[in-house]
Amino acid sequence: MGYIRLLALWTLATALAAATPQFALLTGNRCIACHVAFHGGGLRSELGWYSSHDVGLLRWEDLGLGVIERWFAKHGNALWDGRLLMGADFRMQGFQAHNPELSPQWRVFPMQGALRLGLQPVKALQVEFGFNAGRLRFPGQQRWRGLLRLSPWTGTLSATLGFFPPPVGIYADDHTRLARRFPGARFDSPQETYLMAPDFAQWGAQLEWMRPSWLGLTVGAFRAGALEQVRIRTDAGERPVSSSRATVAAFHGWLAPSWRHAVGWLGGSWYGNQEFAYWSLFGGAGWIDHAAGWVEYTRLHVPGILRRWSISAELELWLWNAVMPYVRLEYGESALERLTSVPYTTQLVLGAQLFVLPFMELRPEWRWVDTEHYRSGRVAVQVHLFY
Repeated sequence: MGYIRLLALWTLATALAAATPQFALLTGNRCIACHVAFHGGGLRSELGWYSSHDVGLLRWEDLGLGVIERWFAKHGNALWDGRLLMGADFRMQGFQAHNPELSPQWRVFPMQGALRLGLQPVKALQVEFGFNAGRLRFPGQQRWRGLLRLSPWTGTLSATLGFFPPPVGIYADDHTRLARRFPGARFDSPQETYLMAPDFAQWGAQLEWMRPSWLGLTVGAFRAGALEQVRIRTDAGERPVSSSRATVAAFHGWLAPSWRHAVGWLGGSWYGNQEFAYWSLFGGAGWIDHAAGWVEYTRLHVPGILRRWSISAELELWLWNAVMPYVRLEYGESALERLTSVPYTTQLVLGAQLFVLPFMELRPEWRWVDTEHYRSGRVAVQVHLFY
């Protein structure tokens, strides 16, 4: 355990354990440095857990809760000599709706309630299970996920099989980004907002190649499944993005060059079949321990029904250990066939990630939204507890 702690501090320089694009750029590490999954997100490794254990403006013992600090130090997130990993993410959000047709009252609701377990009985075999304890609000959301990962050549090639998210675009923990949503006030209803909702998962299999260190390639095939629940409504009726029994192919690739204290990545993904095509192009650059910025462009084409696209750009500063202000600008359109007025959304977000205590994040933000039906500015606050 002492070795793991020292390695975490040396390698990540108190990096924050969340597989978002800016953290990878700010620390110069791959997502898999802190997470079990190659593309990041979900269950944290021992290294990822210890890198968060030492991050916080305050310590629990400063609040007279030293018992929590001692429990963390004693147990960590691993049992059975590191073969069994535990993890969790809980989020609460307080906000006012931008759309005037929805309730104008300030509301507080649970965004996420996820429990995770990982078992690695031998080095080349991993089993993961996740349970979504929150309410299923959006089409495509799943109650659980589970997978089997085979890694005969650790750090080079792995195969993943099971019920899990496909490798699409950039993984980020902000569920309000336009990249996986349908832009436009027309799609503000919970039944129409998301192309790929939080906790989206499908039955499938994929191969992941991780060598050399600046290259990552993933190829997979999935059963459409949850995409049948995502329906596009037009004046002529509605249709799913894909029939549930159809096969969906996925490809994801990126390059991650580095030079001294500068890092970057450039890549893209394609996900689709004969019924639809969704692709993403993305790039980013970071000055380690100081600042990072990234851009992602996405496009979805459902022949004869819809053409949607979005672009997002974000800049984040690492002022010191636990304070990270950011600004993000986004624009997207969802052009329905035979609809003269094109639904669109413009978003400007000013916010900060404040790691108040170890494993506790506070995320205040101000968001300005402009659509084809309304224009609004609102304040929101999110509390994130993770382990």
